[in-house]
Amino acid sequence: MRSRFAAPVLAALTAVLTLAVAVPAAAVARLDDELSAAVSAVRVTAGQAQFYLTARNLPEGALLEKAQVTVRAGNETLAAAVEPAAGGSPAGGPERSVVIVFDASVSMDGEPLAQAKDAALRYAAAVPADVRIGLVRVGDEAETLLEPTADRRAFAAAVGGVRAQGSTALYDAVAEGQAVLARQPAGDRRLLVLSDGADTSSGTSLDLLAMRLRREAAVLDVVAFGEKTDAEALRRLADSGTGQVRRATQGEELAQAFLSAAAAFSAPVRVTVRVPATLAGRSTRMTVEVRAGGETADAATTVAFAADPRAAGPGAGPAAVTVGGPPGWLYPVGGGALLGALLLGIAALAGPRRGLDSRRLAQLDRFALRRAAPEGGPGAAVQGVQGAALALTDKVVRARGRHERITVQLEQAGMRLLPHEWTLLRLGVSFAVTVLLGLLVSPVAGVLLGPASAWAGCAFYRRRRAARRARRFAEQLPDSLQLVVGSLRSGFSLGQALAALVRESAEPISTEFGRALAETRIGVDLEDALEKAAERTDCRDLSWLVMAIRIQREVGGNLAEIMATAVDTMRERARLRRHVRALTAEGRLSAYVLIALPIGIGAWMFLIRGEYVRPLYTEPLGIVMLGAAVLLVLAGAFWMSRLIKVEV
Repeated sequence: MRSRFAAPVLAALTAVLTLAVAVPAAAVARLDDELSAAVSAVRVTAGQAQFYLTARNLPEGALLEKAQVTVRAGNETLAAAVEPAAGGSPAGGPERSVVIVFDASVSMDGEPLAQAKDAALRYAAAVPADVRIGLVRVGDEAETLLEPTADRRAFAAAVGGVRAQGSTALYDAVAEGQAVLARQPAGDRRLLVLSDGADTSSGTSLDLLAMRLRREAAVLDVVAFGEKTDAEALRRLADSGTGQVRRATQGEELAQAFLSAAAAFSAPVRVTVRVPATLAGRSTRMTVEVRAGGETADAATTVAFAADPRAAGPGAGPAAVTVGGPPGWLYPVGGGALLGALLLGIAALAGPRRGLDSRRLAQLDRFALRRAAPEGGPGAAVQGVQGAALALTDKVVRARGRHERITVQLEQAGMRLLPHEWTLLRLGVSFAVTVLLGLLVSPVAGVLLGPASAWAGCAFYRRRRAARRARRFAEQLPDSLQLVVGSLRSGFSLGQALAALVRESAEPISTEFGRALAETRIGVDLEDALEKAAERTDCRDLSWLVMAIRIQREVGGNLAEIMATAVDTMRERARLRRHVRALTAEGRLSAYVLIALPIGIGAWMFLIRGEYVRPLYTEPLGIVMLGAAVLLVLAGAFWMSRLIKVEV
């Protein structure tokens, strides 16, 4: 019973396996024999576009210059004129190269080698004159005998010098041929492999070679010569790229196989199309359809058509919508606004450095009665506009309840500006950056990016300045307190010691402790005034010192010794912070480089190849990709900042 059902089952399985192997192979063979086309060297001028068209696997007797060529751009069909490319290798035309991997192992010695040489020479004579041919020899190791060249005499000499010797390093030779092709100009690049036996000495495995051919989309045809070829390996090589396996057992069959491979090349033709006014200045997908001998092939490429100035003339058809450049008056106005904003920023943020007496007079002047400015002076109009702008900004800041918060932020940064002055300065810088981006990039980019980037840049500057001031305060604090310790040991009170510290110290120690002493003169406790100074400078060391002073006031003790101990602790903490900063320097530098790399490359590409990155901010998909990239960079920056930050 079991044997009765076994035979039909085995027969069915055999049929299925045979179909599983034969059908894909037949399908691949049919695909390899299909007509295909390629477009290259596209040139656009006002009102027209020109490109070169090549075809592969033309039907027998068909000529590309006689084929029916239809060109479409978007939903429009363009009028096309086809003509042969003069000389076969026009300037700017497609580059076509082929490398023949020639099996010259010892098994080819004698008549097979002579037949293979004859087939290679007939192949060189059959392909168009612009096709450059190279030669790689298969032996004990791969050897490049000739780089691809259009000189047929040089190729004939290289073929004539081939001698049969050594084993068969077929896979190494195919890899070498692909490397030779990779060094050639972009265009139609192909491999033609002749093999009469299995690989015996390659260092490259078949799996790695097949993976490389598939990754590089190699075009590879294989000619299996004789009865001892490794059919499975050769089929896998052909399937890894785009090609087919041709078999030959005799000299004439070998020559016909080479000539069949040569027929895949066709002489290029030049196609000129007229571009209607509706497509002028637009980037669109251009599709080329070729009909020859009852077969059809398509090729497509993206083309940015040139703007046609004639489209705006009288009687012209509908013109493409283009965005004009900025008006002429925008340059002087924008330049003046930018210069004024920069001068205002420099004058407000830098300003002349004033001495201690000048700063004290300025502080007292804030409480003095304001006198009306003389009328009719030369600067009365300017001062009037400036005063009106400041008054309006002051009302806005106070109405939104941000006056106190901005005051604290400016004090932390050590900036001698009032909240409404700082707000007006940020508005001026935002306007200047908007105008600058509008002039250099585009008005849309200026409006979208200018205000936000300038506003955020000013905030970053203030935070950076506050952080530097706080760091300087923390670095100067131990040495400054050592002076207070000496004064206390000499018999001075804490207030007198701090007054001496204010006179002898530099910014920001003198400013913060001077303000604390000034607050004590209007009734604030010294500890509370020092605590506020610690909050303004974000200094935990000073907060702990104030806590120690409070405890000493309650329980008693030697204040000089307490402060001396606190100073030693501060110095040890500062030393530890510097040590940690040195250890994390490499990580911080790596983070800076990784964050700046995509930004720098994007800016560089925008400057030197603006048309290459234009789809990122003109196409919907590009805008989505750009937004995702910005979010990923921000996430990476946040993650790295947390990673390299070590609390001490």
